[in-house]
Amino acid sequence: MSFKIISVTGAHSSVGKTTLCSILLENLKGFGAVKFTKTPLYTSVIDDPDIIMQKDKDTAIMSRSGAEKVVWVKSSGSDLEHDLGLAMGMMDGLKGVVFEGNSPAKYLNPDLIIFIIGEDGQIKPSARELSEKADVIVINSPRQIKNSSSMTSLSQKNALTFRIDLIKKQGEIDKFIAYIKKYIN
Repeated sequence: MSFKIISVTGAHSSVGKTTLCSILLENLKGFGAVKFTKTPLYTSVIDDPDIIMQKDKDTAIMSRSGAEKVVWVKSSGSDLEHDLGLAMGMMDGLKGVVFEGNSPAKYLNPDLIIFIIGEDGQIKPSARELSEKADVIVINSPRQIKNSSSMTSLSQKNALTFRIDLIKKQGEIDKFIAYIKKYIN
């Protein structure tokens, strides 16, 4: 498997990870997507189109956005490295894979980590480590961050920052996509 791995992570749930994945998939041809959902007990690695395309599911959004293949990994995390390996094995022949979720970034060696933070500037404690490893920061807001003190120590890599309103899908999207394409090529 020699494809590019882009990991889309975020400060907390509902910060815009799926929407950002859809923007990436609309613009990166030949890419697949893996959606990670944390579950209490069981593990499943799903690529059944009837399940992937269920109405209002993140996986359906990814597929409709242009993903060549979508796999949904549901895992308690106890054997996540193995579960992600199964998902990656289903992506053979693709240029790259966009992974949505914070936990996969901890087990993969992504070529690019994108971290999304909302305008509230809040970061759940378990996401702080990912923010520090981020190559790109996306501020999901049309305005300045209210809690700018949380922004100063976000990335230890001097990550590029883009301001994108993910609800309206406007802002620095073109600059963001141009940078991502250049970075992964």
